[in-house]
Amino acid sequence: MKLFRSLIRLLAIIAGAIVGLGLFLVAVLAFVLFIVVRLLTGRKPDFQFRVNKNPWAGRKPPAGDVVDVEAREVREAAEVTPLPLRTPEQR
Repeated sequence: MKLFRSLIRLLAIIAGAIVGLGLFLVAVLAFVLFIVVRLLTGRKPDFQFRVNKNPWAGRKPPAGDVVDVEAREVREAAEVTPLPLRTPEQR
């Protein structure tokens, strides 16, 4: 019984390896075929997939009311007076 179980396990491992290797070879063959077709037709292979960079971000709703604000001047850094430095007060 132990020998039978070991043979079945070995057969399953070999079958899995053959299936995995077969799928790998199909993928490599499809890739090579894709490249050869692109080279023969003179088109550059396009490996950039047009996918949404953030699929969880929904579409932004259109902006509501536009609010106009009054602009004000920003003082230059040279005009800003530094705060006076004092020693920390003891409590």
